[in-house]
Amino acid sequence: MAIKRTLTLMLAVALAAGAAGPLVAQSAQNAGVIGGTATDKAKAPYSDYSVRLRSADSRAILRTGALDAQGQFSFSGLALSQPYLVELFDAKANKVICTEGPFALTAQATSRTDVNIDCGKNPMAWLLASAAGAALLAATVQSSSQ
Repeated sequence: MAIKRTLTLMLAVALAAGAAGPLVAQSAQNAGVIGGTATDKAKAPYSDYSVRLRSADSRAILRTGALDAQGQFSFSGLALSQPYLVELFDAKANKVICTEGPFALTAQATSRTDVNIDCGKNPMAWLLASAAGAALLAATVQSSSQ
């Protein structure tokens, strides 16, 4: 009888350890960090501003955080499976100042701590506009040569 109890206990422990494996893996997947500064657009006192983290897919606000005394922010424990937008919100004026992103976190790059909320100085926007212009130019050249 003691052998059966011992085997049952060992089996229960083995199953519990196996079930905990996916939980550990899942928490490791939620280890992303996005942070940076908002000093280009926010003016002291920084307590008048907050930073919102949004889902780039659904636009839902996932988290809201305060700027510290140096105008910096950080969000941790983020899922690596979705892109994020970061927006600066002026509490006194009750409006969004600007939005940066999207920022994607991956297993190879779990943190993005160099986000600078600087409204309108988005190199990705310029890159997309340049690509669209190049595609339009290529289409025009190709259609005129036929």
